[in-house]
Amino acid sequence: MDFSTLVQAVTSLGFPVVCCGAVMWYVKYLTDSNRAEIDGMNVQHRDEMQQITQAVQNNTEALIRLTERLTAAGDDIK
Repeated sequence: MDFSTLVQAVTSLGFPVVCCGAVMWYVKYLTDSNRAEIDGMNVQHRDEMQQITQAVQNNTEALIRLTERLTAAGDDIK
């Protein structure tokens, strides 16, 4: 948009109308930017949670094996 188009819009529509249009465009731009950023964070969070879930499952399996070994060692002592 060049300057003459802007001046023509202000003279024909009025300054408040042009400012409202500019503010509406700016709000939409910010909303779209924030939405894209939040979508990226959601993908990152999902990946992190999958890694955490896998770590918890691995720890659970390790605790089960440790419990079995301790139980077997306790039975051997008796």
